[in-house]
Amino acid sequence: MQTELNEIFLRFFLEDVGGNLITDAEGRTVYEDARVRRIRRGNTNWAAACPPPREGQRGERWDLLDKDSDQTYMVLTSTMKQGDRTLQLHHLADSSAYMELFRDMGAYSQTLQEEKEHDGLTGLYNKGKFMVLKRSLFQSQSSLAVFNMDVNDLKQMNDNFGHEAGDALINKAAESLRRIEARNVLTFRVGGDEFMAVALHMSREEALELKAKWEAGLAELNRRDDGVSCVVACGFAYGEQGYDLEELLAEADRKMYEDKKAKKGGRS
Repeated sequence: MQTELNEIFLRFFLEDVGGNLITDAEGRTVYEDARVRRIRRGNTNWAAACPPPREGQRGERWDLLDKDSDQTYMVLTSTMKQGDRTLQLHHLADSSAYMELFRDMGAYSQTLQEEKEHDGLTGLYNKGKFMVLKRSLFQSQSSLAVFNMDVNDLKQMNDNFGHEAGDALINKAAESLRRIEARNVLTFRVGGDEFMAVALHMSREEALELKAKWEAGLAELNRRDDGVSCVVACGFAYGEQGYDLEELLAEADRKMYEDKKAKKGGRS
């Protein structure tokens, strides 16, 4: 990307200069080079977009579009006095490649942001994203339901069958969480075998229904004939407006360990 950026900038400033044009106050041409003449003969938005001359005008930037070719030019327009005459100087530079790179850089930046916020294996939000939301969004809502989850027997799966099998176990747990995702239900992988789900603006009954939906989804996934049995311990905590977030997280964590113990190492 950096090499491409350098090449585009070099081309932009050294090769893709569109040309120069001087007009008077009425827009009549005083001087133009051959390249500007060719550009202006096309179907462009010059008359509509070119700013009117005014005193003190210095490097006013605007965009010129060749409507037939979709070629774009960045134009810098300045006003100067020559005796009693008011003149406008227009410098054109081909910006098509630059604008394409700008769009590519925007997409690249979006990709980097996605990678920064998401777990590489499962595609769920990662711990970094959880911590950001913990300091902001999760602090003060009308209600908050927290689901603290831990996948049982990941170490044994890795030791006995290899990390590919362990990844399959983790992905099955993640798939069960994706089934309950919604605008107000966010899911995270916060550690190797640790997951979180946080639901906003739900009643306690709705949150418990969400938990039952997740459990049913996981059970359905476990009925697949893929040799991977995924047991997930889950601790649930719920608070309404005025809740203490740290207390909710601690309660969900404690209940998760209770559930993990009850499931006896994944043999519920």
